[in-house]
Amino acid sequence: MLGIHKALQFVGDVHLMQSDEVTAVNLFTIALEGFTEMDVHRSRAECMIRLGDIAKKNGDLLKALELWETARPLFECSSQTKKVQDINERVSGMSEKVKEENRKNLARLAELNVPTGKVEEVDGDTEELELEEEAELIVA
Repeated sequence: MLGIHKALQFVGDVHLMQSDEVTAVNLFTIALEGFTEMDVHRSRAECMIRLGDIAKKNGDLLKALELWETARPLFECSSQTKKVQDINERVSGMSEKVKEENRKNLARLAELNVPTGKVEEVDGDTEELELEEEAELIVA
């Protein structure tokens, strides 16, 4: 089974190089599941790195960070110090990008001047009655 999952990971790399991200994600996910079942730390982490790279490329920075940070201890368990350093660099760079993105989003919200405060509760019975009356009119 290890050989089959390694082959799936390899074929995922081939599809990734050919810009077929959908197939690559599917293959890496299947390989990751197999490696997780077999408790193969290094291969699990390698799949997570690839999936994180794809997530980053597609703009899902939080998912990328989550995958990379999950991969870090797996590389540590398998004594892959260079890979741990690579992840640390990716995460530190991404953390700054995420912080900057959050700052921009907060600035946009401030520009919208959205009112803040308590929202009044809507009486559930009244709303429900109005919907029932509307439904009766539509049926009639």
